[in-house]
Amino acid sequence: MEAIMSNDFPEDTEERLKQEITETVRRCRKCNYCYSACPLFQSTRGFQTNGPSGIIQSLHYGIVWDEINGEEKDTLRDILYQCTTCNSCVITCKEKATGLPIVEVIEKGKLLVEMMNGPMPSQRKPLEQIYSHGNPYQEPQEQRLNWNNEKSLKLLPKDTAETLFYVGCTTSYEPELQGVARSLVTIFNQGKVDFGVLAEEKCCADPVDKMGDEFLYQELVNVNEEAFLASGCDRIVTVSPHCYHTFADLYPHLKDKFEILHYTQFLDRLIASEALLFEDGDSIRITYHDPCYLSKHHDILEAPRAILQNIPGVDFVEMEQYGKNSLCCGGGGGRMFHEVEGNNLLGETRAQQALAVKAKIIATACPWCHVMLDNAVKNLDLTDKLQVLDIAEIVAKRLTTI
Repeated sequence: MEAIMSNDFPEDTEERLKQEITETVRRCRKCNYCYSACPLFQSTRGFQTNGPSGIIQSLHYGIVWDEINGEEKDTLRDILYQCTTCNSCVITCKEKATGLPIVEVIEKGKLLVEMMNGPMPSQRKPLEQIYSHGNPYQEPQEQRLNWNNEKSLKLLPKDTAETLFYVGCTTSYEPELQGVARSLVTIFNQGKVDFGVLAEEKCCADPVDKMGDEFLYQELVNVNEEAFLASGCDRIVTVSPHCYHTFADLYPHLKDKFEILHYTQFLDRLIASEALLFEDGDSIRITYHDPCYLSKHHDILEAPRAILQNIPGVDFVEMEQYGKNSLCCGGGGGRMFHEVEGNNLLGETRAQQALAVKAKIIATACPWCHVMLDNAVKNLDLTDKLQVLDIAEIVAKRLTTI
């Protein structure tokens, strides 16, 4: 692990990051509009350092006062790693202030801190597991496809297919989420999609990026790009919005060679072309929780709703906060692997918002949102009143058998 966790950055990296951060933060008006949109601020005790402006100001003065290497380096690290990277602050700053790339500044701060002090202690083990096992859960690589229940699948690159179905770590290994992958296989088969999965799929690198290990991140990017190019596919469809974001926005060589879609975009297309048809069903009230990396980072708002509204019997209703104003579940930014004050409060607030509109199901389209919301429902002892399901599971149950 030493080679991956090395501090052997290019000589000018530290100074370049410091300069980029301080020059950007100086443009902050300290108007604090961003606090009103921040899920961290809403779910903690409301200290100045529990909000976007406070986080980047702490980083700025940590650099100016040379506390990156000083006695307060652990405190600064803790402040930075609170952020869920939901992007609410960026949207608010564009609408009401100077349009600072706040999340980008925080990510640069994490990289700077990682160079000096490493990630959060609780995040070291997941990083080591990604390096050794290709996933953060220390699960064997040879069991990554066990979710498939031995059904026949095209395995890339040995087989050929038009669409690469990228399942992701959490969906592959988390028992309560493996049904999402199976549901999508059912849907793709019903829609006559020519698809396959990688025989040796690895982590997309999003958790590594968010936890600040630049060397392991680049290692995974190189491995994955090589595997995708070798697959011979034209399209990549992901389960997780975080995988989608990483492939679409952060990998340097994918966008020009592949169509990259989140599965809700792909299913919306299949439904519109009548490749998928639904049976009538009993009426049930469903609300939708927008994953931040679909709604706030990529403006993917209509496709998930269109899917649900096309299913007969679905009484679709919005919660108090939805779309780009949706409340973050709390699982982004590496927080799935690091406990933060108020970590459960966001999911519990979301569950209460779903109950307020008399929904029986909270639908989502993100494995981490699913985990956070499901934990919240269980913590509040609401399992007899509210169920968390992925959109893919809902679709698969209502398909007409042809």
